[in-house]
Amino acid sequence: MSSRNDDLPIRENKVIQALSVEVGEETIPFLLERFVLDLETHLPVVVKAARAGDATPLERESHTLKSVSGTFGALRLQQLMTRINECCRHGDFKEALIHAERVEAIGKLTLEAFQST
Repeated sequence: MSSRNDDLPIRENKVIQALSVEVGEETIPFLLERFVLDLETHLPVVVKAARAGDATPLERESHTLKSVSGTFGALRLQQLMTRINECCRHGDFKEALIHAERVEAIGKLTLEAFQST
């Protein structure tokens, strides 16, 4: 389960384009701003929980980020959060921590990609 998939895009604009069809193009800037705020809120909690060895917030926050990342096309972050969340849910906290080592780097790339809109 420790395989990496760094070929997934940090930001998949096709997902955002599809979202704009659903919610209206004029709404996208606001939603992207909210997404960046969510990243700024939840990413540090994931990092802190991993460093503290605290499975409960790691599972909860990775689930939140998994969902919201997929909505906005942050596919690499979504996959990483999916792996962390699944490991936590299946009791493989050691493997979750291995994946969590990449959160800061992938989170930073994701924030940069979405702040530059």
